[in-house]
Amino acid sequence: MKKRYILSAILFVFATGAFAQQDAQFTLFQWAMPYYNAGAIGEQSNTLCFTGIFRQQYAGWNDTYIDEGGNTQKFNTSPQQIYLSMESYLRKLHGGLGVTFIKDKIGYFNNIGVKLGYSFKFRIPTGSIGIGLQVQMLSQKLDGSHWHPTQENDPLIANISGDESWLDLDFSAGIYYKADRWNAGIGATQIAEKIRLSGDEQSYKMSRNLYFHGGYTWVLPWDPSWEIIPQALIKTDLATAQFDLMVLARYNGILWGGLSYRIQDAVSVLFGARPFYNSSNNYLKGLEMGLGYSFTTSKLGYKPDRSYGDIEIMLRYCFDIYKEEVFSGYGSTRNIYKNVY
Repeated sequence: MKKRYILSAILFVFATGAFAQQDAQFTLFQWAMPYYNAGAIGEQSNTLCFTGIFRQQYAGWNDTYIDEGGNTQKFNTSPQQIYLSMESYLRKLHGGLGVTFIKDKIGYFNNIGVKLGYSFKFRIPTGSIGIGLQVQMLSQKLDGSHWHPTQENDPLIANISGDESWLDLDFSAGIYYKADRWNAGIGATQIAEKIRLSGDEQSYKMSRNLYFHGGYTWVLPWDPSWEIIPQALIKTDLATAQFDLMVLARYNGILWGGLSYRIQDAVSVLFGARPFYNSSNNYLKGLEMGLGYSFTTSKLGYKPDRSYGDIEIMLRYCFDIYKEEVFSGYGSTRNIYKNVY
């Protein structure tokens, strides 16, 4: 019987003011990088990008309880995340501008947030650096109507009845470095932890999180059509830490696949494609699709009402917003070289 309350207890603990609630997480984190690091906004030079990710976490998990009539009832508490973003590099702003929407349903909490950010870009001899800042509005709603504690007069939830909601303002920042074959960055989210605009000041808050990430692209010397891309993401609130490790293999820039491991949580299988990568049509070549399935390795994957794993779907579309410059005739040599930033 105790196992049936494991996930509910974990979700509640991570949502209380004492421990605070974490950001949403994605297995395909590479495609959601502006969410974790504001410095990564607009990193695909001279393009406008739209990205969407849907994630069903711990699919099949149910919270089971006994109602007043003695009947067994089930309530689906499996987390669900939706990520939508629009970002672009703008020459007149010398950086990237982006908008991110996030919907994070975790247990009895439903968080909806919008981030508006800017990342200033500048070049150095070995690559480029982006320094970014985001402003976030976060709406949180707590559904207390389905709570059925096994202990009466629980002090943590004694004052909660029905639905409660509140609105917060917060900030994120980050720095992102990109070279020809590798990249690295540091991002910080929920920097203020909470600036309450509405609701009870004593209610729950989001925790401050730090993200350290990096990746490398290794082209096989004996077959340049293949690339091996290891990546890592470390998440911490300075009390606990979580590690995501990913290795992808990409063929001719079109097909990719690989494995990912989240320590003490899941092993994932990943597939994706850019079906029109070699197309002469610039409006088609920027389409990319990805799919991931994660096998739960923690106790949440055990029976009864276990997790059957995580399902994640990604869709991205990018296209150039600046025409390619063509130089002809006579003119100053100073106009021949133009810095991308």
